[in-house]
Amino acid sequence: MSRDSRRPGGTYLAGWLFADLLLVIVLVVLGSEVPAAAPDPRPTATATAAPNPSHSASPSPAPSDTARPGGLDPVTVSVGVRLDPDALIAGRPSETDELTRQVNEEIKRYEGRTAAFVMVFGTVRSGGSVDTGRSDAFATAVARQLPQAAPRFFPPYSEKIIRGYHDSGQAIPSGTARIELFFLLS
Repeated sequence: MSRDSRRPGGTYLAGWLFADLLLVIVLVVLGSEVPAAAPDPRPTATATAAPNPSHSASPSPAPSDTARPGGLDPVTVSVGVRLDPDALIAGRPSETDELTRQVNEEIKRYEGRTAAFVMVFGTVRSGGSVDTGRSDAFATAVARQLPQAAPRFFPPYSEKIIRGYHDSGQAIPSGTARIELFFLLS
């Protein structure tokens, strides 16, 4: 048996090439589909409807061209607190009261707004370097206390919307928690 007799023929390879190209074309067509527009929620008048003299016709409001889509505001706000990390992690009432005081002082200027998403970055140093485990625990302890500190401002605690992380910045003092606030677009 010669070496060339074991190779598939050109027709065989052309069939696979054709199948692959057809698959690519289908993906391009499906990917370029434009979704249908949502139906207009405003009622429309029908030609067979008789006019009602007791109701005056008022024009329906036109949609605003300047309406912004909903979602998170890309401009974030950062506030900071300084606490004893070990006391807060242990749940000492004096430290949770201090957290409440500092947080409420920091968020006064944002009165009337509600945080939609919150990231807390904590820093705890041990021997001059950042202890990532304790920093995470500190940030999580701050995150868990925020809804109790200012219930009208912060959403209920959930790891999906209020979350703690460690911050290993060199210039950040130990016991610092930076609270990054994301608001909804209004």
